[in-house]
Amino acid sequence: MSIQSIITNLVLRWQFKHGGKGPINIAMARSKVDKLADRYPPPPKDIRHTPVAANAAKGLSPAEWLSVASPQRTVLYFHGGGYFFCSLKTHRPVCAYLARTAGAQVLSVDYRMAPEHVFPAAVDDAVAWWKELLNQGIKPSDVVFAGDSAGGGLALACLLAARDQGLPMPAGALLFSPWTDLTCSGETMRTKAKDDVMFNTEALPEAATFYARPEDLKNPLVSPLFGDLSGLPEMLILASNHEILLSESTRLHEKALKQGVKSTLITRDKLPHVWPTMLLLPEARRDLTLSGEFVSRVAGKPMAKAA
Repeated sequence: MSIQSIITNLVLRWQFKHGGKGPINIAMARSKVDKLADRYPPPPKDIRHTPVAANAAKGLSPAEWLSVASPQRTVLYFHGGGYFFCSLKTHRPVCAYLARTAGAQVLSVDYRMAPEHVFPAAVDDAVAWWKELLNQGIKPSDVVFAGDSAGGGLALACLLAARDQGLPMPAGALLFSPWTDLTCSGETMRTKAKDDVMFNTEALPEAATFYARPEDLKNPLVSPLFGDLSGLPEMLILASNHEILLSESTRLHEKALKQGVKSTLITRDKLPHVWPTMLLLPEARRDLTLSGEFVSRVAGKPMAKAA
């Protein structure tokens, strides 16, 4: 465990766990992460950054491309944030880094968020962008869906919705600590409550109410864990052994294997929720390199190995 991770865990425990007690203040949460993102440097010079405006006629939300000069594959990325905060700019660094490690163009989607836009708005936005990529002539075999936390859950929901609509499946799914069960029934919601440096156990059930009605929480497009996973593409799932959402990943992995979906689950000790998005951590850079290798293996032309 790196010194950067030790410091990050201390900061997160102070700012999120202790500072986040009580009802969620949506405006404050959004302001806090936006101010932090404003300090991020621009994408590296070798990564092209191209904003994409919303297109109401096509039902497309805003998005942005982060791309290497000659991409061999495409990643459709959905940011996390409990379906109610975070944005394109908060996840621009991780998308840029993933573009480089995967030799890819990454489309990061600014899907509509709760509570202003509740389920199924985010799923509709995700599927609309998948249809658009297909209409642009991008081959499904060249695409991987990806996301972190709520965005990981949204990536799965998009897969389920696309399959049920008869759309082709992408080549794979890359999921960082996906939120797959908005009923919050996993055992690690309780057993990892003290270990988790970010979340109080009451925060996630509250966030779920922003996004979906109580009667919708078991809908597979809200909680993909309750869906039929058969026919989905190969998955790579990364989760921390010290987060309350661990059982979201372990149960997803086990169910995927039982239903004939190839799945790999990698767990790490003493790292925070969605650590691959925290580029200051050497563990994040290591696992984004691993993630890029997964993307390049399942999608597009094989990447040339460095001499």
